[in-house]
Amino acid sequence: MVHRQEKQSKFDEILEGNLGRLAAVARAYAGTDSDDLLQEILLQIWRSLGSFEGRSSIGTWCYRVALSTSMTWRRSLSRRKQNLPSESSELSEVPGDVDGHDSMELLDRFLNTLSKGDRALVLLYLDDLSGSEMAEVMGMSEGAVRVRVHRIKRKLAQWQVGDE
Repeated sequence: MVHRQEKQSKFDEILEGNLGRLAAVARAYAGTDSDDLLQEILLQIWRSLGSFEGRSSIGTWCYRVALSTSMTWRRSLSRRKQNLPSESSELSEVPGDVDGHDSMELLDRFLNTLSKGDRALVLLYLDDLSGSEMAEVMGMSEGAVRVRVHRIKRKLAQWQVGDE
């Protein structure tokens, strides 16, 4: 078991090197609730820190925890929304239209059209991870990663043409 002071030191190191990446994952999966999801991700990293075995880099491990937590959080959110009365669904609608000029808004809209796995892959790609690093995080072969990235790029090109 890791001593509390060692655990805190390792956690601080993780925050220093990965907070931006973790926040990006939270934004991609939670949108306006990203702060809540980021807190959940950080909590899961803290809880799981003792199980980090060093078989991968700490950054790769953090991605795995963040993606797993985000997917679980999203499923849980979907179940909670299903249990709300129908009038409450209006609360989740954002007033106004996306103006189409903000690249972050466009990226968020595109990410929402993707499956959870593809969304995770885009985040890894945008974070400049190598094919082997993306494969390690996603638990798939490099070839499979290349194929999925290619398909996502093709979908983005079609989406941009159809979106205008």
